[in-house]
Amino acid sequence: MGKMLYIQDTPLFVGTSGYKYDDWKGTFYNERVTNYDMLNEYARHFNFLEITYTFYKMPILKTTESIAERIKGKTKVSIRINKIFMKGKYTKEDLTEFKNGIAPLLEQKIAVSYLCDFSTKFSASKANFELMLKLKEDFAELPIFFELPNRTWYKERYLEDMRSSFLGIVVVDMPPVKGLAPYYPITTNSNTYVRLYGRSNLWLTPEDKVLNYSYKEDELKQLYEDIKKLSIVSNNVFVSFCNLENGRAAVNALYFADMAGKKDE
Repeated sequence: MGKMLYIQDTPLFVGTSGYKYDDWKGTFYNERVTNYDMLNEYARHFNFLEITYTFYKMPILKTTESIAERIKGKTKVSIRINKIFMKGKYTKEDLTEFKNGIAPLLEQKIAVSYLCDFSTKFSASKANFELMLKLKEDFAELPIFFELPNRTWYKERYLEDMRSSFLGIVVVDMPPVKGLAPYYPITTNSNTYVRLYGRSNLWLTPEDKVLNYSYKEDELKQLYEDIKKLSIVSNNVFVSFCNLENGRAAVNALYFADMAGKKDE
């Protein structure tokens, strides 16, 4: 299992966005690994994982029981909330169904956060801010973090509103594309959550997601230093690599975790 990491005595969780990718075979996984065994292999290396399939379909108990059994609680998870909630038109029954589906991860304290990653069309407005407040209330059993790739959110008045409302904002690292969120290291709810997409020069519009980028050593070192500063005011730090193509996320995450482990010694 992935070992416990710290950054200035603050617990550090490092992993990737999802784990089940065919193009990771031969780069991170053994070429003959089965889809079922991918999670077992992943959990040997990382102490953190974003469970992403829950965005596309409602989780079911059988699946999350299997996940909980295989990672044994030593790899913590962030749960991506279903897209139905992000539209704001959901019922109490929807909420109950979702939470019943992830019950093993909650009850065994494997889940440490919720992730709500909005699209670039989710721009700054009073209505959208109120939706985030509602989601924070409805998913109150864990810290919830909002990824806001639309640049309109990155004005001090909105960031201050998020601080005062204790709404977690995800720090994103993406290419400097017009309209896309800037790299803005910030902590707004006593925890830090960082998602690293890469800086591909093929990512030309906000709607694109070109994830074929490999972070360079000096870039990872600089990111580490920025995260180190945020750790001073954080109870936990979560770092997820989202540059997924051909196992790049896993390779970069391994290097980052190893670097963090050595610096903590």
